[in-house]
Amino acid sequence: MLSLSLLLQEAAVPPPDWLQTVFDFLDTPAPYSPLSEYLAVMFLLWLLARRENSRRNTFDAAAQEVLDRKLQEGEIDRRTYEKYRQEMSLRPKR
Repeated sequence: MLSLSLLLQEAAVPPPDWLQTVFDFLDTPAPYSPLSEYLAVMFLLWLLARRENSRRNTFDAAAQEVLDRKLQEGEIDRRTYEKYRQEMSLRPKR
């Protein structure tokens, strides 16, 4: 009889409202929290984005060095050098 009354009492409890659900979500312990998993994924994506940005800067610097070397060795004239340098600065960044 006792278990039947407990079951009826639990069934009578209204479901938590949306605010309580949010508080329960934020109150989950850190290692198991969906919020901490979300933050970890965002941190990894941020690191990958920074890595891609540094590669692009390296490529631009290498292209500028090649252009400077070709000008110094006389492979291209000053007008061609300025033209390519302007095209490199106007090239859309990826």
